[in-house]
Amino acid sequence: MRKHLRYGAIASAVVAPAAAAVAIMPTASATGGGTPSSAFGIYAAGLVNIPRTPEVSSESHPSTKSVVSVPGNPLVHLSVIRTRAVPGHAEASVVDLKVAKAAISPDAVLSAKLISARCDDGDGSSRLVNVRLAGHAIQAGMSPNSRLTVPVEGLGGVQVTVNKQVRNPDGSVTVTALELAVQALGKSQTIAVSSATCAGSSGEAPRPTPVPSNLPVTG
Repeated sequence: MRKHLRYGAIASAVVAPAAAAVAIMPTASATGGGTPSSAFGIYAAGLVNIPRTPEVSSESHPSTKSVVSVPGNPLVHLSVIRTRAVPGHAEASVVDLKVAKAAISPDAVLSAKLISARCDDGDGSSRLVNVRLAGHAIQAGMSPNSRLTVPVEGLGGVQVTVNKQVRNPDGSVTVTALELAVQALGKSQTIAVSSATCAGSSGEAPRPTPVPSNLPVTG
């Protein structure tokens, strides 16, 4: 009987800490980090491909990057791209941008002094300064997901989405300041300019409201 009691006491002493450890582990995982933030300046897919440049994440180091060119492509010309991502915040900006010059058109299809996107605690916004598409000025301060199509000689209609905002499955929101969709030489070309992704402190971002109406442009 004493042996049984002794072994029982030993078994209880071994099992009790293990049970306590199991009870603690779920608590530790429940307090893990939130959704990471990220940003990039330029992305292109189609006739010309450009990876997300320069891409940053709040989980990477450094979390701030800048480049003064995108080498090896005939599609995009610019002065500087800056990106930054920290928990709950992301931003991207492209300065002195010209798109499609000498690539699919002798003149720049798109030109801009500044195109930037910003995401703060799940709230996205964008800024356009002196943006022109095929000679038409695109007005700043557009509602989320404003769209228009502009005819461009030799290219047909160029579709543009300004202040594009998408809610992601993880609750974060992605704001892309400007996105082009072009049909050139029988192939599609997509170009995204200044994109930022972040989540709110609760892990949920507000759902952006699409605006299907046409975007005003001026000659």
